[in-house]
Amino acid sequence: MSDVKDFLSKVPLFNNAPERALEIAAAAVQLRNMEASTVVFREGDRGEALYILAKGLIKLSKIDLEGHEKTLAILQAPEFFGEMALLSEQLRSATAVTLSETTVYVLFNDDFLRLLSQYPQISLNVTNTLARRLRGMDDEAQILSYKDAQGRVAYVLLRLYRNGLIAFVPDGRAMVRLTHQELASLAGTSRETVTRALKTLEAERVIQTKPKEILISDPEGLEEILHGIR
Repeated sequence: MSDVKDFLSKVPLFNNAPERALEIAAAAVQLRNMEASTVVFREGDRGEALYILAKGLIKLSKIDLEGHEKTLAILQAPEFFGEMALLSEQLRSATAVTLSETTVYVLFNDDFLRLLSQYPQISLNVTNTLARRLRGMDDEAQILSYKDAQGRVAYVLLRLYRNGLIAFVPDGRAMVRLTHQELASLAGTSRETVTRALKTLEAERVIQTKPKEILISDPEGLEEILHGIR
């Protein structure tokens, strides 16, 4: 119980929450382990719980009006997700899928709403998190609306790099483990367009591509390409 409480204290949902709130949450959550490519919930499902990511990566996506998948976010610990359907009593607005072996803590609807009503700090934390995500979506929408394919892909790779959604190879370079289709979903374009953009970036010597892997050789160079300096 104390280990769970210590972990929850690091989750944005419980930032500055009272000790008693952490104790209640630690007693209420249920631990679940999931394999890669597991669907946590689908767009249109009924919302019954909030999820707190303890290990692994989660992709949130939705289907646009043309039937294409658009990746909204890739989350890592200690983020939480799935709160929108609980707050609005609506169906799930996105699909959540694991990108790796993943561990989550599940906080069911009744316990979540009880914590919100009893502890104003948790309500404030939810509001702050939603505002932060909305600002990020606004910034992304502007960039993806005005940049060409090369700039879009550079932006996506930089976002993954800055958010720590990477691994490092022995020579110190950052490695992104995503397919071209997954990058296309993040960049809001087609897989073929992403493949061409990656070849251009590779010719600029800012990245190196491998099957299902992209090595970032020069983050500063990606930044220059994004802002049209290079």
